[in-house]
Parts: sequence; structure tokens; C-alpha cells
Amino acid sequence: MKVIIIGGGPVSCLAAIRLRTRGHEVRVYERGMNPLSTRPGRGNSFNLTLTERGLRSLPLALRDSVYRAGVELPQRVIHHKDGSLTYQPYGVTTGQHLLSIPRNSLHRLLLAEAKAAGAQFYFDHECFGADPRNATAQFVSCGKVIVETADLLIGCDGANSTVRHEISRRGGRLDIRQFFIPHGYVELTMPPDDRGLHSLLHALRDPMVPESSSHGLHVWPREDFMLLAQPNRDQTYTATLFMPLRSDIQGQPSIEMLRGSAGVVHFFEKHLPDSLAFLPELDTAFFAGRASALRTIACDPFHHGRTVLLGDAAHTLVPFYGQGINCSFEDVQVLMSSLEQADDRGGAIDDVPSVLARFTQERSEPVKAITELSLANLRELSAHTDSKEFHARNRLELKLHARYPELFAPLYHLVAFSELPYHLAVDRYTWHRRMLDELCWQHDLATDEEVIIRLFVEQAKYGRHQPKSAQELIVAVREELVR
Repeated sequence: MKVIIIGGGPVSCLAAIRLRTRGHEVRVYERGMNPLSTRPGRGNSFNLTLTERGLRSLPLALRDSVYRAGVELPQRVIHHKDGSLTYQPYGVTTGQHLLSIPRNSLHRLLLAEAKAAGAQFYFDHECFGADPRNATAQFVSCGKVIVETADLLIGCDGANSTVRHEISRRGGRLDIRQFFIPHGYVELTMPPDDRGLHSLLHALRDPMVPESSSHGLHVWPREDFMLLAQPNRDQTYTATLFMPLRSDIQGQPSIEMLRGSAGVVHFFEKHLPDSLAFLPELDTAFFAGRASALRTIACDPFHHGRTVLLGDAAHTLVPFYGQGINCSFEDVQVLMSSLEQADDRGGAIDDVPSVLARFTQERSEPVKAITELSLANLRELSAHTDSKEFHARNRLELKLHARYPELFAPLYHLVAFSELPYHLAVDRYTWHRRMLDELCWQHDLATDEEVIIRLFVEQAKYGRHQPKSAQELIVAVREELVR
């Protein structure tokens, strides 16, 4: 089967690798230059955070290479307003972590692997038209027009997808929704310390706090805005300031109000003073690049005829749950599973339209769920992570999961470390959260944590209609704890 992929980013490269593994002919067209022949740069793109959900889509050898290029993050490190630190683990085992990796590093690894697998890449080829029903695409390169036809056309050309536009223009009943959120971002770099080491890790290390010896995703939550910092293999940190681009409320911080070097430094001195020592060139670096806007794009269905959309072309997520690349890699996994099933039946080429219809059916609800979660998590990261109640509840959920993993898992665990589709993960956690909310409302979490855990287990095991009254059950649990 001949496959044309429009766009040459990380998701396109992974799709090319997986397709070549099945022996399909793959041609990838990208309007930009070959990143393997140009000097790598950070660009204006924050680090990607891979989790188990996305990593399982990679071949094992490639997964090892990606780990060597990234940094494992087992926890969040919360920098509170008063200068204190809180360490919040992502999971309950050492295998439950994020893998932080610069986008360009991941891209170059995947591109090299796709080329080695036999995929043909055509750079400096801009797609300006497509016939989605017949998997035909038109390109312009060096003043010449090229027309290509395949058995399957994959639109993997990002948020401003030409292929998505062509599906809509040529008869696809495509429901497309786009909206910008108030927040944008500015990317900064925290250089290595005087010894050439990770500055935050070594400056904050405390012999009395074992967690301080491990890397983490550093978060400075400040309600309307936040600063993040993720470590890189070159001993730097990619730091990203997320805040409203402009403010309609007097006194509300916004990127627009940060004018001039003195204004930026004053802002950090007032709100993020403990970060200044790690940003020695803040006054000039802040204005080195333009602030970028953030938006969500959602469409449905993801296919038309012999054409399908993957990754940001199908669903552009805001980055606050760190699942953008994982969701996109999962797209590739689901599509490949569908194609492999058709291959095994001996009819992949003839079956392409129905395969793509099944792909849309399988991905639609999960994508809607992670889109909403990504938007909602902005509030949690920027405000709730600075709350003592939030950390107490988080510890309760982790303890409950560690003791009774078959009965309860925190939402982040279900999203990042399980194979449960996103929407089913949300449904499962929502039911359990309501039970915990009721128990935490009835009891003091500070003193009755064990009571809450035991009551939850009773309810989760046997349902809400207990043979005993609620008060009798509470007394029985208390008596058992005393024994």
C-alpha cells in the first residue's frame, strides 16, 4: 500500500516508522527544511513530556534512544509564594514518571529512524491542495507543481492543517471548533551552574529531604500565571512563563504589561524572587522571542474518504496536562492497529475508508475528554498546587492507590500510566472522586485519614448500600482501627 504523509514532524515520523514496519511504501512531504541538515535550535516550543501512554507506541529500541535523550521526572516540585518547597510524586512506583525531552531532540531521533526504515522524505515541498476522497495531494517546490496519488493520505500538518481545510472544502462534513485561551507563553532558558550542572537540582538539594535529590517538573503557581522549568540533558532547564497575554482587569498581571527590562525584572522580584538566581539573563532573554498564543482546535470526524488527520491537525491541545504528544502518538497506535487488522484480512487497500471510519469512532470520545482535561488543568497547576488542602488530598489518593490499586487510581495515573481510553479514565475517576469528596466532607482529613480510607474501601468493594447504617459502619471501622 502506498501512503502519503503531509507534514514531517515527530508524529509524522512515528507514523512512517510504523507503516514501514508493515512493508508499506511511505512518502513524507514537509514544507520546511530538513532538520538533520540544519543546526538544532530550541525554537519557541516548550519541552514535550512523554508518559507511558505515548511511550508504548514506540518500538523498544527507539524507546531506549528517546530515554537517553530525555530526563525522567518522577515528581512535581512546587515553589510556594513563601519560598518553601513541596515535592509531589506522580505515582507510587519508580516506573511512574514523565520523560521530559526537547521537541527538536525527539524530532531528530524519529526522523533519523524513519529514514533508516526506508521512508522517503521530501523537504521544501508545500502542500497547497488535496483530494481527500482519492488520496491525492498537490505540492509546490522550487517553482514546480507536483501531484501525488496514494492509497492512503495522512494529514499530519499541524494546527494550521492544509489537509483539514481541504477535507472541509471538498465535501467532508467536518465540525471544526477553535478558540484561543487568554494565556500565552514566553520561553526562557536556565543555564547550568558554575560547575556545569543542573542549577535547580543542585542548589535545592537538602540531605534531610530525599526527594530533593531527584529531578522534577518545577512549578511556581501564582493563581493567574505560573512558571514551569523542565531539565534537559545538556544541564539546562527549559523555563516557560504562562500568563494572560493581556488583561481587561486593572492590576491583573499580563505579558502585555511587562514592558522593558526593568519591568520584567521587577515583576520577577515581586512574584518569583526565588527563580531570579537561575535566570541570569532574564532582562534580555525575555524579549529575545515573541510571546506565543495558546489555542484549542477540535474537529470531528477525523477522516474523509481515503484521508485521515492525526496529531495537532485533528486535535490541538493546550499543554497543561502534558498529553499532547502522548495523545498524538496514541493516534498512530490506534490507526496502525486498525490497518493491521485489515491487512490480516487481506484487504487493507480496499478497506481504507471503513478502517478510517473505525479510527474516528474509536478516537472521538477520548480526544474530547483529554481536550477538556488539558483546559481544566491550567487552574490546578496555577492555583490549586499552592494549596495545603490540595496536597493533603493528593497524598490521600496516592496512599489509597498504593494500598488498593485494584480499587482506586488517581486521575493523573489513569491518564498518564494506564491504557484506559481518556474518557473512560475520567468516568472511572469521577465516580471514585465523588465517594472521596463525601467522605472528606464528613471527616477531618488531618485526623481521620485512615477512617476515610477504610470507609472508601468498604464502599468501593460492596457498593454504597451497606448492610449497616452509615453510623454503624463508621463505628465498626474505628473499632477495627483501634484493635
